[in-house]
Amino acid sequence: MQTKLKFTTFIVSLFILTVFTLTAHAQFKAGVQGTVTDAGGGVIAGAKVTLTNKETNQTQQTQTSGDGFYRFSNLAPGRYTIAVEQQGFKKRLVNDLNVDAEAVRGQDISLDAGVISEVVTVQAGDVALQTEDANIRKTLSTDEVLALPQAGRDPYELARLAPGVFGAGARGSNGNSQGFPNTSGPGGSNNSIFATENVQPISANGQRVSSNNYQIDGTSVNSQTWGGGAVITPSQESVKEVQVTSSTYSAEDGRNSGAQIKVVSQNGSNQVHGSAFFKLDDPKLNSFNKLPKLIGTFNTGGPQRVERRYKSYGGSFGGAIVKDRLFYFVSYEGLKEKTSSTFRGLVETATFRSAVAAARSGTLTAKVLSSTGVAPRVSQALTATCSGIFTPCAVVGGGMDVGSITGTYGTYVPTVSTSPSGGGLDGIADVQWVQLQRLAAFTGNQLNARVDYQATQKDRITFTSYFVPNKATTSNDAAQSRPQADINSNRFTYALGFIYARTISATMTNEGRFNITRWGYDETKTNPLADLTLPRIEVEGFFGDRLRFGFPRDLNTPGI
Repeated sequence: MQTKLKFTTFIVSLFILTVFTLTAHAQFKAGVQGTVTDAGGGVIAGAKVTLTNKETNQTQQTQTSGDGFYRFSNLAPGRYTIAVEQQGFKKRLVNDLNVDAEAVRGQDISLDAGVISEVVTVQAGDVALQTEDANIRKTLSTDEVLALPQAGRDPYELARLAPGVFGAGARGSNGNSQGFPNTSGPGGSNNSIFATENVQPISANGQRVSSNNYQIDGTSVNSQTWGGGAVITPSQESVKEVQVTSSTYSAEDGRNSGAQIKVVSQNGSNQVHGSAFFKLDDPKLNSFNKLPKLIGTFNTGGPQRVERRYKSYGGSFGGAIVKDRLFYFVSYEGLKEKTSSTFRGLVETATFRSAVAAARSGTLTAKVLSSTGVAPRVSQALTATCSGIFTPCAVVGGGMDVGSITGTYGTYVPTVSTSPSGGGLDGIADVQWVQLQRLAAFTGNQLNARVDYQATQKDRITFTSYFVPNKATTSNDAAQSRPQADINSNRFTYALGFIYARTISATMTNEGRFNITRWGYDETKTNPLADLTLPRIEVEGFFGDRLRFGFPRDLNTPGI
């Protein structure tokens, strides 16, 4: 009873803490530092330095030390203005200072002698020499994320642009990502940004793919199943900046030795801003490839085109609830795919299934051949031919006769020498060449929300969330596209996090970060036609392929 009470108290306390954090602007790990000097290079101590965020108009103040040094820590990326004032000197304004995500920007400032009422304004350059640490990195800006091409609109695809990072970005004929040799794990961007686990095939500083590390707003979104995989892949609309570090990491990045990929989510500002997009792929918009008709490939009977129906859409919206204090940003991206194509295959006839089930009534064989969803998805019967079939064969009507039922249940009948066709050809079609339907359907949604609040001059908190539900259905080519072998997978992934930071003094800050990341699915409950009490059956003896019945099985299918 006491243990339950302690657990209940913990849950209630966590809930209260989470609610209060919703009312308190994220600080992150970016910063600005430098030295204030006079025209002769002498340091100026005690100068007042004011930093203003141009998006939110939030300000911070500090004073230079005895060595003329100043520093602002725990900043969100963006553009800032620095104002420096000291008696006997002209006020200096450094405008449009760009601070990158999770990095410290060096900015030394020189004051000219004069009166403080005089103001000298300089424009900060976007390109600055990195002098504050030895990290090798690249910061991808909002414009780069939105403008550069990415397979599946996946911002992680741009990580290979960073110095010290190798990644071919190769895709297969089916559009899926091609991994490095001797690596494993889910492919990168195969389900756009909706992948439950996204393992990008990139290597930093010669390290393995499994050594890469992913963070969103300073908290981990790494997969606990596959090393180097991200559970959350943020939409382009929700990304403000991405920093990719390839070597000479800081101590805080010691968890992994590969690429350190750090995403900072987009925040709201005093100005209302938003976006919207829509993308459509449809077979009606695709041209035909006439080569299959010219060479008669696999009896296709005509030209082919990409039969993919794909719609991607979304947008974002952000602004201020309370000017200079409370900000919000939300983004959404959705994807719907419903594709049907055909492929050539050998299938058994309905007559054959019925005959075997009747001859072996009450057996496992009869149960398998009579199970729900056993009939293949046949879109068209092709010309019957015995070419390529090893067993004795005769063309019968629209199919091929390869033998007849013989023997008793449980008794092995030799099929190679003495009785290659069972009881002999009986003039009834057992198998046929057909065009089979290949089905693929996917529905993905991603919702991102962020709230920033400047509770006091010293207290700032941000709350971020990503919710990613998706549903996928894939027919099984190996099982001749039988509905009972379809794989339906419904998955739900989410990540919640907040950052609380308090400025204790000009030289001391305190920061706490907390997050929850989870994903899950149960394919034993999302495949109603899969009778998992029956085994996967394969009938051998045909050239090039086998007849397969039942739900597919491997190490991860069905998965829970």
